[in-house]
Amino acid sequence: MNDSFIKKINGKEIICFVVATYHDDETNKDYIIYTDKTYTSDNKLKLYYSLYESLDNGIKLIDIKDNSDEIIALRIIETLIKDGKN
Repeated sequence: MNDSFIKKINGKEIICFVVATYHDDETNKDYIIYTDKTYTSDNKLKLYYSLYESLDNGIKLIDIKDNSDEIIALRIIETLIKDGKN
């Protein structure tokens, strides 16, 4: 997988950068954590999460609609933050 990809939001192309990917063997789903390198008003990097599917020419983001998928994605982010503090 590339380190970056283009995401269209309201017709505008945004460059996004992959922070982490995770394959869950139990659910057989692939998760992606990414950023557009923008910051919140309190100067924290904005992170986004999604399911994804690998394609020959990149990736396809799939919205998370299931609460259990959201919990997994948030745990991935939590682990990244904890690991970054060590």
